[in-house]
Amino acid sequence: MSAELRLIDETPQLLTLYRLLESVLPTEGERTEVMHRHLWVQGVSPAMWRLLHRKGTDWMNEVLPFYLRGRQRHALVAIDILRVAQAFGTHSLVPLWLLKAFLSLYGNPNRPRARYHTKLDDLYGLAIRLGMWAQSSTLGPMLQEHVHALLNWADREWCEHHAYNRSRVTLGSLLRLVREHEEHDQMVRQADSPWKMPHGLQLDCQLPGYKAVLIDSPLKLWEEGRAMRHCADRFRQECFKGAYYVVSIRPMDGGRPLATVGIRRNIFGVKFDQVTGFANSPVTLKVRREAVRLAAQLGRQLKNHSPEQVLYPGAVIASRSLNPSTQSSSTDVARPPDRPAFG
Repeated sequence: MSAELRLIDETPQLLTLYRLLESVLPTEGERTEVMHRHLWVQGVSPAMWRLLHRKGTDWMNEVLPFYLRGRQRHALVAIDILRVAQAFGTHSLVPLWLLKAFLSLYGNPNRPRARYHTKLDDLYGLAIRLGMWAQSSTLGPMLQEHVHALLNWADREWCEHHAYNRSRVTLGSLLRLVREHEEHDQMVRQADSPWKMPHGLQLDCQLPGYKAVLIDSPLKLWEEGRAMRHCADRFRQECFKGAYYVVSIRPMDGGRPLATVGIRRNIFGVKFDQVTGFANSPVTLKVRREAVRLAAQLGRQLKNHSPEQVLYPGAVIASRSLNPSTQSSSTDVARPPDRPAFG
């Protein structure tokens, strides 16, 4: 019996992981031992390895869409998934809803990234607590309901939280801080003035029963992010400068938006940037095509306005600095790997 067939026969729960790692594993040696050694060298703990033996690895397929892939990247993706998962504890496997919520801070299936584990550098103390709370029958449902808001707060504020308070934090106290932060954010956005927008912009949505709403103020952008459970608010400064436009595809009769569209503008033109559904869920091909069409429609309308009329001076500088190596040969600015998504 070959080594791979023996793996399938004896430890089928590891087959998904093996398929991802296969290209970088030595051909000699017993497959599970070779995998174990490789994972240990790459920073995956023995405790996580034992957990994978108990719980299996099929769950990894659920988060693969968050990653940039290609056969040569499969092994790197597998390592990153395991390093993120183990940060939430190795006594029990992190629930998928918590794992996906963390990944959504920095990327999503509509805008995948190469890696995420480095984003945990400042959040390890919190991650292990979240992993424990998620397993609780009483705290788990409460955490799941507020996980997106909590992680958005933590990404900006956790390191500023006093070390003594971080060591004594409870889920209840964290959620109080999150609510206070959201109330403060809302008050600040309400006090901000609407952005300077070119006159006469009007987008028509061709999806039956839906309309396209061009977001034109900090408060509306904050409300869009809150309603859709993503981080559109992170584009506030770019929207203020006229370097970024956010469009909400919403039902005609009200209710939660169907999708949020991001459109980038610089001195070279307009480019569709991203589209995402609720909580960064993937959108259908039909919705994505409509998002691209809306970006093109906006581009045609903005051609009637010179960049100086649309972009504040700082936006022109920023757009030129996004990726200087590609500016001379392209009318679009290439997306840098760490530019924010609707996380």
